[in-house]
Amino acid sequence: MGLLALVMAGGKGSRMGWVEKPVLVVRGRKLIDFAIQEIKNAKVDAIYITSPHTPETEKYLYELGMEVFRGKGKGYMDDLFLAVKELEIADPVMSINSDLYIAKSGIVSEFINAYMRSPMPSMSCVYRNGRHVGINIFDPVLGEQSEEKFIIDERDIINIDTPEDLRRAENG
Repeated sequence: MGLLALVMAGGKGSRMGWVEKPVLVVRGRKLIDFAIQEIKNAKVDAIYITSPHTPETEKYLYELGMEVFRGKGKGYMDDLFLAVKELEIADPVMSINSDLYIAKSGIVSEFINAYMRSPMPSMSCVYRNGRHVGINIFDPVLGEQSEEKFIIDERDIINIDTPEDLRRAENG
């Protein structure tokens, strides 16, 4: 199965003071570089979804030679489903946030392997407390669907939503 990743990189960064989170530097690397490396390690093709809110991210991705789709910036789900529709994606697809500090190398490959073994049509990566991490695989043709949960430790991936999350990622 040739899984495609849609890397969501178009948010407003409102909880972080209106910053472009994908290009925030954590431990010497841009946040989006963690997703890029995990996708490369997993040998998955990717399209990076930006928006008018993330011009520096978009510029950076173009400089790296990445494939970019510009959403409208009206929200995560709107941009995700706009990309699915306009790119005519009809196979299961992975969505991954670009604002994840990924401390455990290879975790995206583990997630994909777990999905491949699952009988469920979709899978979400969640912390032990049930909070969503920001990595999912779903079948865009099925609409509403049952999902399996892939549970990880909060030290493996930190979803950078707040300044406190950023401090935790910096301090390990």
